[in-house]
Amino acid sequence: MLPAWHNEGLLPPLSRELSSCPPGWTQFGSRCFSFNFQGKSWVNAENFCKAAGGNLASIHSEEEYVFLRTFINQVTGENRRAWIGGFDSVQEGVWMWSDGSTFDYQSFSWDQPDNEDGLEHCLEMNYLDNWNDYLCGKEIHFLCAKKL
Repeated sequence: MLPAWHNEGLLPPLSRELSSCPPGWTQFGSRCFSFNFQGKSWVNAENFCKAAGGNLASIHSEEEYVFLRTFINQVTGENRRAWIGGFDSVQEGVWMWSDGSTFDYQSFSWDQPDNEDGLEHCLEMNYLDNWNDYLCGKEIHFLCAKKL
């Protein structure tokens, strides 16, 4: 016997489920993003994102960054600062993403990164609307990403 959706000429239900994000996540392109209100250090935020099946968010285009800034603004009512997955703790000034993807886009604030006191090695967004290197131990909000 054929399923009911087949008789009605509809697409199978799974086709929709496969392209959507879990509750609490929002889709852009082929990834899902989640803004997390609790404050965590960069390492603890990365571990939290890993436990959810992803990493701190990597950003690869201006379009994606504008989408994520808008998303955070819609969720919080303001442009809240948040950890994303960039770090330069392996070699100062050489930025990498925690998900292993290529660091092919950047949006640092005009005076950043400055590695203040030689201690800032983790990346936050929404610092004067752009990016800032910041103290990795500071507990701030964070943005997770995972592939669909």
